[in-house]
Amino acid sequence: MKTATQPKKKITIRTKIYLFVIIFGLMNIFSPLVAHADIFGFEVQDIYATITENVKETNEILQKAFTFSQTSPYDVVNSLDDTSSGTIAIAVRNASKTMALVVATLLLMVDFFKKTVNFEWSSKWENILLFLIKIIVMKQIVQNADVIIGYIYAGFNSINKAATNTSIDFLPYGTAETYTWVDEDGIITKMFKKGWWDYFYDLGAGQYRTTYTYLISQDAVKIFYPNATFNGTDLNANPLANPTTALLMPTLEVVLLQPYFLVIKAIAYIIFVIVIGRVFELSIYTIFAPLPLATFASETSHDVAKNFIKNYIATVLQIAVIVIMFLIYAGMTKYIANLFPTTKMLQIIILISLGLGVVKSGAWSKKICGIG
Repeated sequence: MKTATQPKKKITIRTKIYLFVIIFGLMNIFSPLVAHADIFGFEVQDIYATITENVKETNEILQKAFTFSQTSPYDVVNSLDDTSSGTIAIAVRNASKTMALVVATLLLMVDFFKKTVNFEWSSKWENILLFLIKIIVMKQIVQNADVIIGYIYAGFNSINKAATNTSIDFLPYGTAETYTWVDEDGIITKMFKKGWWDYFYDLGAGQYRTTYTYLISQDAVKIFYPNATFNGTDLNANPLANPTTALLMPTLEVVLLQPYFLVIKAIAYIIFVIVIGRVFELSIYTIFAPLPLATFASETSHDVAKNFIKNYIATVLQIAVIVIMFLIYAGMTKYIANLFPTTKMLQIIILISLGLGVVKSGAWSKKICGIG
């Protein structure tokens, strides 16, 4: 006679919680957790070391970008002189000067005929003399457009040098220190840190003793955790502590910080692209400068030359605008971290705002110069 099978009992949520507490308690007995270590073996110092590494890498990318930004467009253009490409560049530059002289002459003729209609103007020899002087001046402006633009570049680029020639960290970093932790106790931690096979080998030999070192920058850490405490580099005697990381597992904290690091590095590479594009733009302005400057010959077209000079200055100043953005960003992150120490989302929002600002840095520098 078949008996009815008894339905399997499902494990209740309460039972699952009890099991988790028992397992977690046993793990703590066999593997004492240092500072705020979690079951995955991550500790507060792992968070701090990860922040330090990513901030350092970002600063290195930015430093290279801003160093490249000091490349003069004249060095780029003049470097072509001894090459086959230089023949084309020189030919284009000479052709632009020739065409600029033609444009200036035509504009001067139109301007002269318009003024000679006015008998009162043409009857005064002073006006004729000034017009002849204007012809000479315009010829010199067109033929020496490179020199004029070069002085404008050198003058306004001094602002960029003041911002980029210093050894400042664009993200706070300061001096990183090496923190040491000697792991002598704990089964689970050893298994996570070194691996099951190595642990059992060392257990049999009685030689298990591992020293871990962490390179940590206090300034970098305090971007995210302004209340972080550092009481010496011996982590066994002075474990790192931070009230905010005690709320969550360090592993989770590391995971939550990864999007931030990805975005900040992406912004650094975008800046590098902007810097390279800026060198292209300034080099093109250098070659074709005689053409817009030739429009100074006529009162009706001189706004073209003025706008060209404004755009040129704005392009030069774009680097200084980006540097100032980073300085403001560093101060803003600390301010927000003090107000909302456990909110990563606000930090991401500020970072994205920085990225948008970098993309629009060209438009902002133009507004500074009164364009747009």
